[in-house]
Amino acid sequence: MAAAGRRSRRGRRRVLANHRRGESRRSALASRLRGELAVGQEAAPADPRTEAVRTALAALDPADRDVLALACWEELTGPQIAAVLGCSSTAARLRLYRARKRLARLLDTTDEVTVMTALRGETR
Repeated sequence: MAAAGRRSRRGRRRVLANHRRGESRRSALASRLRGELAVGQEAAPADPRTEAVRTALAALDPADRDVLALACWEELTGPQIAAVLGCSSTAARLRLYRARKRLARLLDTTDEVTVMTALRGETR
């Protein structure tokens, strides 16, 4: 009986340790992304289109900004975004779709390609 009790305590400790490591990894990723976004905003050229995108991004909900940042700047796929956000792949794709549409509405355009190229800082 005593051996079984020790094993279950060890198992609980491992679960807690895994949880803490996961939290640590997620926290490090969030910090890195915030740092990269801050650096990217400071080094951006003074292009009127860039300023329009920056203003529209600032007006978006933080959840929408996060999804767009993961898709555009980190170039993550739907399943990868889902892993970062802790949701299903379908929910991540839906959040990204809705965030793009909200951003396009703020930029007064219906062309999603234009929105995405502006977000990436590319010229067409």
